[in-house]
Amino acid sequence: MKTKIYIYGLCNIFYDAYYIQGLNEVYKNFEFNVSKFPAFSQGTFAVIIEEGNQSKKIIIDSRDSSEISTPELEWCDVYGKINYNSKDLPVTYEKKIVRIGPSFGVRIWNLIETLYFLTLNFVKFRKNIKNKKEFIANYWRQYKRLELKKYQYVKSSLNEIFFMNSIWKKENETNENRALFIETCKKKSNLIFEGGFAARTNGDNLGFDKLVYSKKIPLNIYIEKIKNSAFVFNTPAVLSCHGWKLGEFLALGKAIITTHHYNELPADLENEKHVLYIRNEDELQKSIKKLMHDPTFKHSLELESRDYFEKYLAPQKVILRLLERS
Repeated sequence: MKTKIYIYGLCNIFYDAYYIQGLNEVYKNFEFNVSKFPAFSQGTFAVIIEEGNQSKKIIIDSRDSSEISTPELEWCDVYGKINYNSKDLPVTYEKKIVRIGPSFGVRIWNLIETLYFLTLNFVKFRKNIKNKKEFIANYWRQYKRLELKKYQYVKSSLNEIFFMNSIWKKENETNENRALFIETCKKKSNLIFEGGFAARTNGDNLGFDKLVYSKKIPLNIYIEKIKNSAFVFNTPAVLSCHGWKLGEFLALGKAIITTHHYNELPADLENEKHVLYIRNEDELQKSIKKLMHDPTFKHSLELESRDYFEKYLAPQKVILRLLERS
């Protein structure tokens, strides 16, 4: 019996390519469609899987917010949520919602394929597209990302650290945590540190000007530098979300120093197994020292972080877990 896969044609290709890849790995085919779906807002990732007389309806919510979209939740059989927080869940629908953990932008099509799907979907759905500029831009942004196969573990440096992050206007805690990591690494004579904050486009760096890194790093070079970095630092980002960097770090098999997460993951990241959790400067200092002086421990963290990605966050694994619950 042939299975048919329909993806809501107004989805955000930049954010949702990750899950399209997972669907393609499981089913090998799909079709973009609008008529089979309710009038969801542009950017919604909704999927219908039809097999004979049966169908499964899936929503994947990759928004930074932990809020749940009630219309989408009521429509679907299973609701995959990146920034899952049990405090914000409607009790009635709790069983429908699955913690799927962080993803990140990936390229799933080459240039010709990107232009083909952009043209086809723009023509087919142009009457439904409210923000045409964003619709077009997201296809191009998808193409500018790297393929998932580029995110692999490689042996890292012993003492070189690369760190590059944004300054967020409303996320003081995020900014302060990142600044602490930059300043701590710069003070250590046994570390070779490169990076800092990316300058804000409006020139207002919110008092962090001394920590701004002036160079612009292309994505492919950025990923190579992260691969080489002896360890990395993570902290929740906008609206306390699981940012893309956490997903990237786990996919790359990095030794991760991180502040505690606000939102819940598909399985706990265990302290001193998958990551090193810190709450203050003293714990940061101790974590850096441990990673610098115990390469065997650092290597174990790297292998465990990559293993966590493969078990819980890889696109195919996310799709299979949602199918199990639908």
